[in-house]
Amino acid sequence: MNKRKKFLRVVPEDINVDDLKIEDIVCGTTKCEDGFHCYSQKKSTIRKHGKERVCRECGVDLIDWERVHKNDINDSNFTFQQLETEIIRHVFWHTPMENEAILDALKKGKAGVRTHAHKLITQRIGKYNSFMDGRQTPMGEEIIVNYAQHATATCCRKCLEAWHNIPMEENLTDAQKEFCVSLVMKYVEERVPQISDESLSEDEAVKILENEYN
Repeated sequence: MNKRKKFLRVVPEDINVDDLKIEDIVCGTTKCEDGFHCYSQKKSTIRKHGKERVCRECGVDLIDWERVHKNDINDSNFTFQQLETEIIRHVFWHTPMENEAILDALKKGKAGVRTHAHKLITQRIGKYNSFMDGRQTPMGEEIIVNYAQHATATCCRKCLEAWHNIPMEENLTDAQKEFCVSLVMKYVEERVPQISDESLSEDEAVKILENEYN
């Protein structure tokens, strides 16, 4: 079977968004007629539509930016609803994760995943790196934090600035890192509700995976 090419701009009409896999899309993919966009700050979007943070393809703006940019973790459910109007976030919220990523979460437990998330957030987006930005967070694979960062727009400094209004070239403060980590953890707890507070053995984690996910 031939591998499907990535949809670099627009998903064809005959493709259902819920059938998309991570490997089918990039950050700028859209399917505007179904309500899935890509909100852009690029100069090309501003030239085309006259303002930033609108869909690069159709120019629509469905986001309550003032509310989202308050970065209130207690209002994260609203933020997540808004994030899911971008196609890449929707796919990362709903695509099946690799078994290894689920096992990674179950074995680490909430405490272990939080520690790992803090380390990765600091390494990947704590400081701006113009050469690596947009490429520093793998698209899924075997670490659950990868999925969470793309789903919550904490994957690179461009996404962080667009969605969470944190200036791209400023180093993250401890409070900003904690906000990002908290978003990641809310994603993890929703996608893997069986995760416990503490770590599990390999056998315990595999048993949960076989009973709940296969």
